[in-house]
Amino acid sequence: MASDFILEVRNLEKVFRDRIGRDGRVEEDVAVKGVSFQIERGECFGLIGESGSGKSTTAYMAAGLLRPSGGEILFHGTYMQMVFQDPMKALNPRRKVLDNICEGLLYRRGGRSKEEIREEALKAMDLVQLDRRYADRFGRELSGGECQRATIARAILIRPELLICDEVTSALDVSVQAQIIRLLEDLKKKLGLSYLFISHDIALVDSFCDRVAVMYQGKIVEMGKTRDIILNPKDAYTKRLMESVLTL
Repeated sequence: MASDFILEVRNLEKVFRDRIGRDGRVEEDVAVKGVSFQIERGECFGLIGESGSGKSTTAYMAAGLLRPSGGEILFHGTYMQMVFQDPMKALNPRRKVLDNICEGLLYRRGGRSKEEIREEALKAMDLVQLDRRYADRFGRELSGGECQRATIARAILIRPELLICDEVTSALDVSVQAQIIRLLEDLKKKLGLSYLFISHDIALVDSFCDRVAVMYQGKIVEMGKTRDIILNPKDAYTKRLMESVLTL
C-alpha cells in the first residue's frame, strides 16, 4: 500500500567535526538535532528560520547530498530533485543552456536517443516558460530569473515526485521572485509535484506553503499550518521572528 507521505524525516541529526589547535582537540558543531517532519503527497512544506538555523543542512541531507549523523530519511517515490539558491552557479558555464538541462536525463536515458532527450528538454523549457531561443546560449547570457527557470527545467526533466527548493528566489529581484513562485505553483498542478521549500522570506512561505516548520539552532521549535504559525505563533523564537518581519 502506497504511503500518504512522499517524504518522512525522523530524528535527523548532523554533526560537523572540525579538528582545531595544535593539541589536536576536536570540536563538534551540531548543525541539526532531532529534526522530524513528514510531507504529504502534493503538499508544499516550508522550513523557515534565520541564517545558520540548520534548514539548508536539513535540505541537503534530505536530497542525499550530505550524510546524516543520525536518524533516517524515508522517500516514498522514485525521484527527487533539488533546485539551488544561485542559478548562475548551478549551470555549467562552459555548456549551453539546453545541454545543462539535458544533463540529468543523459544518465537515465532509458533507451532514448540524444535527439529524443533534447526534444524532451525543449518541452521542459516550454513548461517553465523559458523561450526556446535561449537553448543554444550560455548561462551568462541569461538573466538570473531565466537561469533559475533553466535549473527548474533540468530538475523536472526526469519527472521527480518531490522538488527540494533551497532559497530559490533569494538571489532574484522581487518582481522575478513572484514569477518563480507562480511558476512553481503551476508546475505543482501540472506535474503533481510535492515541495520541500527552504526560505527565510516569511511572505513567500505564506503565499506558497501549506504547512511550515520553524527551525532555531538546529531544532524544529514549532510546526503547523502556515497561516496558523504566522498569525498565532506559540514558541518564543517564532514570535520574535514574526515580530521582526512585521516591524520591517
